[in-house]
Amino acid sequence: MSQKPMECFSLDASRTVTLSELAECCGMSIAELDELMDYNALVPLTSTPERAFSAQWVVPLRAAVKMRVDFDLDLFTVAILLGQLVQIELLERQVQSLQALVPAHLPNA
Repeated sequence: MSQKPMECFSLDASRTVTLSELAECCGMSIAELDELMDYNALVPLTSTPERAFSAQWVVPLRAAVKMRVDFDLDLFTVAILLGQLVQIELLERQVQSLQALVPAHLPNA
């Protein structure tokens, strides 16, 4: 693992971040992020030499890095964990969207 994660910028889902910015924000080395990309757990928006990523990766990646430290996980396990965190985030957004469709007079179950 590289340096301690730092607060980089306010999160905006439409913003893009470079590989080096993502590494700095999440406290991982570029080599570790490359390995996550090899596992297809981290997908860049572009495949140019300075790859760009959606800023939506920052939150789940930071959570995965924290769990990596807390539970002494290897990078392959972090790749699996990252996929699950992204899936959970997607499902939570879907639940919120569906709850918004429920009429106000019906109780939330």
